[in-house]
Amino acid sequence: MNPVICTAIDEDLSFNIFSRAKYLVLIKNGEIIHREANPALNSISKRPTVARRCVELGADVVIASHGSLCYPSYQILRRAGVEIYVVDAGKRIDSDLIKVIKPVNLGEVIYSSLLAVRERIMEVFSHGQ
Repeated sequence: MNPVICTAIDEDLSFNIFSRAKYLVLIKNGEIIHREANPALNSISKRPTVARRCVELGADVVIASHGSLCYPSYQILRRAGVEIYVVDAGKRIDSDLIKVIKPVNLGEVIYSSLLAVRERIMEVFSHGQ
């Protein structure tokens, strides 16, 4: 089976956090088969927007950059039956993914949730000035 992988990347094909990456892509057989502007960049609920879009696009697997899987995003993907893996930001999609991805764990979800709250707070302060 050749799964459809959904992830968020930048121009240089490196993984980035769902809320910051420039593009959302689908990958099959090592090739990008779909690329669109990251919908999270224009959304209030950034990480969950990416998770929902991956489900809408029919992804079998999501590779999320460390810090991307807040609890709502994790729940959206789990309910849809999507396999979830984590990778360090900055790794390139053309690297040997089997060596760099890890299954998601509770610590990742907690860290990502705290990071999402921090980003929200920082947005409020930056818009208030």
